[in-house]
Amino acid sequence: MKINRNILLVALLLSALSLSAQSNAKLLRRGNRQYRKGNYEKAEATYQRILAETPNQAKAQFNLGDAYYAQENYDGAFKAFQKVLDMTPDVKLKSNAVYNMGNCLLAQQKYYDAFNIYKVSLRLNPDNADALYNLEFCRAHLVKSRVIVQPAIAHGKVEASEKTAFNGQQVTLSAKADPDFALASYVVTKADNPEVNVEVKGNAFVMPKFDVLVSAQFKQAHRIDVEKNIPHGEVTADKAKAIEGQSVTLHSKPEKGYMVERYKVYRTGKLTDTVPVTDTVFQMPDFDVTVTATFRTALHVSVQPAEFGKIQATDTLALPGQNIALIVKPEKGYQLNDVRVVSQRDANTSAPVSDDNVFQMLDSDVTVSATFGEATDYYRAEIDTTMEGGRVATDVEEATRRESVMLRNTPAPGYKFKEYVITQVGDTSVKVTPLGNFFTMPDFDVTVAAVFEKDENNQQQQNQQQQDQQQQDQQQDQQQQQDQQNQDQQQDQQQNQQQQQDQQQQQNQQQRQPQDISREDAQRMLQAIENQERKTMEKVNEQKIRTQPRKPSEKDW
Repeated sequence: MKINRNILLVALLLSALSLSAQSNAKLLRRGNRQYRKGNYEKAEATYQRILAETPNQAKAQFNLGDAYYAQENYDGAFKAFQKVLDMTPDVKLKSNAVYNMGNCLLAQQKYYDAFNIYKVSLRLNPDNADALYNLEFCRAHLVKSRVIVQPAIAHGKVEASEKTAFNGQQVTLSAKADPDFALASYVVTKADNPEVNVEVKGNAFVMPKFDVLVSAQFKQAHRIDVEKNIPHGEVTADKAKAIEGQSVTLHSKPEKGYMVERYKVYRTGKLTDTVPVTDTVFQMPDFDVTVTATFRTALHVSVQPAEFGKIQATDTLALPGQNIALIVKPEKGYQLNDVRVVSQRDANTSAPVSDDNVFQMLDSDVTVSATFGEATDYYRAEIDTTMEGGRVATDVEEATRRESVMLRNTPAPGYKFKEYVITQVGDTSVKVTPLGNFFTMPDFDVTVAAVFEKDENNQQQQNQQQQDQQQQDQQQDQQQQQDQQNQDQQQDQQQNQQQQQDQQQQQNQQQRQPQDISREDAQRMLQAIENQERKTMEKVNEQKIRTQPRKPSEKDW
């Protein structure tokens, strides 16, 4: 009997997927049991195992956040719940995840941030009573204070994004220096006690529960001039003026076939009084400086085609002594046997190539050649799933020795990539040096991770967007309150008119029939009393909500 191979493959795949789903469901139940028993660390490890095998398992990700929250790791819990939003289309689950993000902030008494998070949860699910409950709890803890900008500041002026702000709200500052001056630092203190400082990060601070006074310090700025008519290229600086201690970055534009060999920064008018330059950056001294550079003819790196693989140099133009890395990509089933770098001026002169395929440029043009042979061993490149702030990916899951493995990073919102960290599996003390966006595979399995750090610029943009959204929300709230007040006034007027009519009718009826009240009049009177009682209870309940403690984090079992 002939068997259709494609049908067999599909059947095997479906069977494997079914077994994988069963295994994940079993692990999820195990993690939930561990959580209920209070074994939060074990539950965390179980959820991590599920996510390592099935990265987009939303319920495991949600419950991982619960495990972090139970261990009071509120930052870890916040990030775990945040990841749920990209894993599921389920609006209710998204709303619960956002609600729990608010709980993480609330546990740290970040009432303002939590207040705005609960708003997002309610947009996703207006029926989330717990989110409404905690939103009002946060509102009761918010205090609005004044942001006072010092009117007379020497050599410049400062502006704040808010005139009043709630505690926990971020306030952004901006400064404009007078000519020949530059901002040195912002200063924020308690309005009635200058000895109480408020921390400023970058150009923003978090509002405390008291009025603040905003000021700044400006310092004398010094000129950065660039020599004109530099042979074979141009140089620019990222600033025209800078204060002492400020970093200045230089850029070059060489003529075709040339490269910048070195930069020189010296005191204007005194060539011998130089300022150290590291790569392309120098620290501004307390005097005017002039910048120049030396350009020289670039050397060429040529690569010969190879059989059973490809090789590429990271730089095709270089200077003597410059380190050049080679990207090696064998065909499937092959590996790099040997690579040579030979001077085009003297065939007997060659540059040694390290095990990670790096050589030092000779003082001449060079030719790179390589040979490939049958592959003998493959080594794994495992991704670290526990890193925070972003994700990392490789172009292959396994590679031969000295094969180049390409890297890619994806920072989470509010983060930026800092560096890759590659270590031997089972021994983090053995490290592999990344070469830009790739590394050379050693003769052992490796774990690939990365370090991500907070992106202040991105955070400022997010804060500005959040402030814009908050202003819109406040305007909507004010409009809704105004509409509600108008509606209440109209209802009150209608009720008053109705009550007056009822009273007049009642008086007329009493004059006609002193002992009788019609059923319609009695119903209207009862309805008026019930309406008044309903309004009173709403005010009582609102006060009750604002003074009761918050509700616990909701679990997704």
